[in-house]
Formats: sequence, structure tokens, C-alpha cells
Amino acid sequence: MKITPTIKEIIEQKIEEIKDEYQKTQGLILTEGDLKCIIFSKLFALPEFAEKARTKDFDICAIPIHSELSWYGEEDKLSIKPDITILDPENLSIIHGLNGVPFPSKSCHFVGHAIIFEIKFIRDKTGITPTIFQGPIMNDFNKIKGLFDRLSMQDGVKDTFCYFIIFNKTNKTCEEFDDFINRGQYNLPYSDYFKYIYVTGNVDFNYTEQSL
Repeated sequence: MKITPTIKEIIEQKIEEIKDEYQKTQGLILTEGDLKCIIFSKLFALPEFAEKARTKDFDICAIPIHSELSWYGEEDKLSIKPDITILDPENLSIIHGLNGVPFPSKSCHFVGHAIIFEIKFIRDKTGITPTIFQGPIMNDFNKIKGLFDRLSMQDGVKDTFCYFIIFNKTNKTCEEFDDFINRGQYNLPYSDYFKYIYVTGNVDFNYTEQSL
């Protein structure tokens, strides 16, 4: 599976569908787990990400899309776990290591092209505050930066693309987040290899409280 503009377009169309559904049905997503399940199910419904293909193992097949799959981080530890990984089954083994690497403790090993997702759902009525932006949101970025740092040493950054998906229950944000989404992200390391997608559910807590 090559990371092509067409593949990215397919993914982004599905995120747009979820955005439209969420804004029409604001109780659709209650937790971050809900959002991850919905994104996974939307992508799994596509043949590009769900069709079985042969792996590096004789007579064993796999599908491209998986959740909570560990990646190597600092000190060659399986310390980075994106919410969703889309990989190429042809570069996967579930019984032995690849390219001379010992079989990992995660009981599978993959190389080559991949698309990963970091997912955040901000459900508090205060929205995205400076604390949330500097905490959970930037923590996700720094985690993936660590992954890209390691991949860069293996000339593998160009084979990986990350989507940071942020859904906010309200439309409340802080100035730091707005500046980051509009301008700041493009000045960060590896900006050619990731994209932020921000969605608001437009829930109005003031309207709800007045209507009770």
C-alpha cells in the first residue's frame, strides 16, 4: 500500500463524513473510544483497508488496518502505540522478525509504508484550553515526533504518514490552539508527513442549561 494522494483523499472523505454525522447527531460520540471505533469502522468498510492479502509468512493472510499496534521508539522499545495503523500486509510477519530483527514481543513485525492515526476527543464544556493544548494534544505530537526521529535514522520517514484527528464537543478553543492549527503546525519538524484534522460538534452548553 503506497501512501498516495488518492489514499489520503479516501481517508479524509471518511473523516468528513464522520464530521457531518456528528454535527447532525451530537450524541453520536460520547468518548474518545467511540470516536476511534467509528473511524476504524468507516475505514474497515473500504476494500482498500480491509481486503485480505498475503503476508511474508507462507499461507498466512492479513488485512491492512489495526488498532493499538506498538511501534519502536527510544532505546528500541515498543513504546509508541498509535490509535490506528494501516500497513501493507505484504511487509508483515506474525511468526518471525524481518530484515534480521528479532521477533518483537508484540508478536508481529512489519516494515515499509504505513499510515497512522492519533485521535483526541475533547468533551469538556470548556473546550480546548491552553492546558489541554499544551498537554494531551502536544503530547501526541511529541510522541509521533519521537517515532519520526527514529524512522529518520533508518531513512523511513517518507514511508510513514500520520493523521492527528481532533474532535471537540464544543466550538471553544484557545488562541494557542487556533494559531497552531492555522499556522504553527507547518513550521514543525516532519510537517510533510503529518496532517491535523480538526472538527467541532458545535454543542452549546449554555443553550442546554437554559432549556432545562
